Amino acid sequence: MDPELIDPELIYAKTASGEEAMLQRTRVVQRNVRMVLILVDGNATVAELCNKTGNAQLTQSALLELEDDGFIERRADEDSVWHGRKTAQRPPAAGQQPVSEFSTFGDKESPASATPSLSGSDTTRIIPFPEGRGRSRPGPNSTPGSLPPPSLSPGTSTPPPAAYLAGPQSGTVFLPREETIGESMLSAGSDSAAPAPSWLDRLKNLFAPGMDEAGSDIRPIRHRWMRLHLTWPVALMLGLLSLVAVFALLVLVAWLFPYGRYLPDVEAALAKSSGQPVRVGEMHVTLYPRPGLLLGDVRLGDGRKDANGGQANEVRIAELRLRPVVSTLLSSVVLIQELELSGIRLSAASIASLSRMFEAAARESATAGLARVAIAQAHIAFAGLGLDDMEGALELSADGRLASVSLQSADRSVQLVAKPTVDRLAVSLEGLGWRPAVRSPYRLDSFSLQGEIDGPVFVVDHMDLRVFDGRVRGALILRSDGPPAMAGEIAFERINAGRFGEALGIGPQFDGDVTGKLRFSAMSDRWATIFSAVHADGDFTVSRGSLGGIDLPEAVRRASATPATLGGATRFEQLSGTIRLTPDTYRFSRLVLHAGTMQSSGQIEVNRDLQLRGRMEVQMRGRADQTATPVLIGGSLKTPQLQTR
Repeated sequence: MDPELIDPELIYAKTASGEEAMLQRTRVVQRNVRMVLILVDGNATVAELCNKTGNAQLTQSALLELEDDGFIERRADEDSVWHGRKTAQRPPAAGQQPVSEFSTFGDKESPASATPSLSGSDTTRIIPFPEGRGRSRPGPNSTPGSLPPPSLSPGTSTPPPAAYLAGPQSGTVFLPREETIGESMLSAGSDSAAPAPSWLDRLKNLFAPGMDEAGSDIRPIRHRWMRLHLTWPVALMLGLLSLVAVFALLVLVAWLFPYGRYLPDVEAALAKSSGQPVRVGEMHVTLYPRPGLLLGDVRLGDGRKDANGGQANEVRIAELRLRPVVSTLLSSVVLIQELELSGIRLSAASIASLSRMFEAAARESATAGLARVAIAQAHIAFAGLGLDDMEGALELSADGRLASVSLQSADRSVQLVAKPTVDRLAVSLEGLGWRPAVRSPYRLDSFSLQGEIDGPVFVVDHMDLRVFDGRVRGALILRSDGPPAMAGEIAFERINAGRFGEALGIGPQFDGDVTGKLRFSAMSDRWATIFSAVHADGDFTVSRGSLGGIDLPEAVRRASATPATLGGATRFEQLSGTIRLTPDTYRFSRLVLHAGTMQSSGQIEVNRDLQLRGRMEVQMRGRADQTATPVLIGGSLKTPQLQTR
């Protein structure tokens, strides 16, 4: 259709599809077409739309395109109450009453009459037109200020149904007395009253209050009151400040609460639950790292002394943290969610005391129940075997009794499991890459100990160590009922002599794989010096090694009666003999050395100061004179001196 043929008085309204296109930018992409779609409101004519855009050709083309796409449609063919517009050209109906050309109602293209007739018997009401309001435009043949008032036909007293504007200077509008302006607007499009809405229509209006039954865009006027609008950063900041204020208040209350007043009641409750006397040094509430009741310097037991003057029946805990279930605080039985023992010293006697305490706490008459017992920063001492900074838990059985103690070191290199029995304590100890001390030269690649503790006696019936590239197996007994003592027997194989010498502090001057057996015993005044009091006897064999600093073939070749440091080394296929260890000397006797064409026998002794004293008989095979040559060995272990007699 040619845009020039569009009637400028046509009125377009959006369809349902057009309303959706207003919300979805992807349906109408062109900017000019979308602008025209936005301007279409169901009241403006084509001419008014062209005036708003300033481009009649573009506007009419956009209207045709929108109409073809189904986004807009022409309004129903009826006259507007206020503007007297039309949506399509049509001839006036026969018998239509002519109106004045100055009237704001009716069809402007209908012939106007200077003296319209008034019919009806109702009295006419004259309403002054506000001075600030604009008046309707006069007709083409009218002159401002010369319009006469409307004349009434003989026998009539009521103007036509449409309001009649007398003129720009009169300021009056004639309306029927029975109607107001709002009623005229509501009754202009229909001859009968609208039916009452059904419950379904009311439900639709409830969810879409801005749309009437016909789907128009008439929405109720809402009064906007002053509201405080908070952006999410401000709301988040206010929430964080509120949490900080609440936390600060809780900390202040927990800090100022008089806990000392209730300390005797707490001691009595713990004593009743454990069946042992309890003494508590201090008490307060803690919030970090977990909230709970913190008891300091706790002592469980009666504090009786054992034969050595130690505390045989007392368990000392640096900090005891209680985390009760809040919902059970006011009940007859308080459930403790977690009981944490920090800084506790565990021994066989203390574990036995803990076992009796948990057994007493598991009675039906107990006023508290435990769900979990945690241990932190514990020190373990089993007849001289000590481990520091252990952590873990006490495993409880279904009836609340102590089933086992599971602990591990902070670096997870050592794990210990102790299970109490009727009169003994079964102990299992395992580790990987463990050193007895932080700077200890002895590093165990792996170890496993299994045994039982019976009072002051710790019997290790199975011991398996991986150390110095070899393996050590055996059994061990540790006693603490008197002076610290130990005894046992071990068998070792493929021990690297060089690494063992470095651990002893003599350096890697001796080399080879050592295999043998050793029986030992020791007794000392304290466990720290027990290894310096060892007495041992055994035999050994060294394969494919060397004696650094002791060059026997060179000493025989020189045949010097003066002690001299020759350096060098004696390489051999095998060296065997017996060994006896005392606190003062290490004696290697019955030595037999095989090194190719050389064979030697003798003995060597090393004292506490690492001074050598020994004699070796060297025989060189393959020579005419096969008489053995004696070689004396002296000096220090690091710089031996050799001479021949």
